[in-house]
Amino acid sequence: MNRFLLFSLFCISSCVIFLIQPPPVQADQNDTRLEELFHNLKTSDSLQKASFFENQIWQIWMEHQNPKVQISLFKGIEAMQQQIFEQALGHFSLLIQMEPEFAEGWNKRATVLYLLGRFQESEADVLRTLELEPRHFGALSGQGLIRMALEDWSGAVQALEAGLMIHPHMTGTIRNLKYARQKHKESMT
Repeated sequence: MNRFLLFSLFCISSCVIFLIQPPPVQADQNDTRLEELFHNLKTSDSLQKASFFENQIWQIWMEHQNPKVQISLFKGIEAMQQQIFEQALGHFSLLIQMEPEFAEGWNKRATVLYLLGRFQESEADVLRTLELEPRHFGALSGQGLIRMALEDWSGAVQALEAGLMIHPHMTGTIRNLKYARQKHKESMT
């Protein structure tokens, strides 16, 4: 009888602990850790510190609880690195079909579409990324590149400045912004 009572108490206490534990952290653009990371990114006083926070943000953006989504994401990235862009596009399109609320899937497909020169489609995916994660500095920087490719210098400046408001230490974006501002100025004369 005592063993049964002890076992029952153990089971009840285990259930209570399980019920009051917070759920596992949702990894993706909704992850609760991002708020502090974005604050630290924006207020970093050096490129080195900003890079640390940027890497943590990218890591979270790349995580997903569905293993099929993770596999598709990493296969797409691998194909993109090998410059097999049509294959990468297929993986990212499948990923988006499986998980349409996963911002990084849209962002990765936008990148591949940009590399394929399909700028309007790329920008549509960038806009979807930004609907899901308005702080996506990578998508904003990408939108700036799209606008530059289309010689929309005003649009490029706007997108690049928006990205730098979130992540002020993106060296490539800073360079692109200087170039876009110069081209915009030239187009006004």
